[in-house]
Amino acid sequence: MRWTAAALLLVALFLDAHAEPLTEFWHWFEANSERLASNPEGPETVEDMDYWLGRIHQGLSYQIRSAGRKKELILSADGEMRLFPIVDQLARQAPRTKGWKITALRRKQRLLEPVTVGEATIDPAQVFFDLYDDGARFGVVLYVPRPNDDHLDDYRIAAIRLMSQAVGEREIGNWIGFVDLDRHGVRDMEFSRPFAEFEHVFKSLRK
Repeated sequence: MRWTAAALLLVALFLDAHAEPLTEFWHWFEANSERLASNPEGPETVEDMDYWLGRIHQGLSYQIRSAGRKKELILSADGEMRLFPIVDQLARQAPRTKGWKITALRRKQRLLEPVTVGEATIDPAQVFFDLYDDGARFGVVLYVPRPNDDHLDDYRIAAIRLMSQAVGEREIGNWIGFVDLDRHGVRDMEFSRPFAEFEHVFKSLRK
């Protein structure tokens, strides 16, 4: 997917207008890096990170993982392609911080892991999918055991994060047009595939 000149101009104007929140985020991060590393999933860490990223733009998210002896802060847009330049710029502005590695967008992982967002959990070992060529982009339906209809937005974000584990967030943002969820019982037994095959099917459609 290519960015149009108009889209790039809008991003440039946005980044210029939000330069101060980006700078303030990294000042705060540097000052609190040891606390964040010691308790990366604690409620105070989650609340603070959500607040500071939200000051830059709603829709930004993050993940903190171990990377050898370091912690890795993964900055994410949850597959929202229009926010990718903002995430890229935020990562480029990251200062060298002892004990930390900074990454723009969620990367493909060797092992697929269950994803929880709010009240929604998706386990790749229990998920089937259909992947459709919808013209310029692809459509995805994930079939999960017992989705809660009251939390479909959480399920969609969890689905995007799971697919990002399989092929990387940049690929998901560039190629996936819509994501739907349904129950196991309505899937086509002949054509739906276990999620372990998602990467293979995705790459075959891209050819």
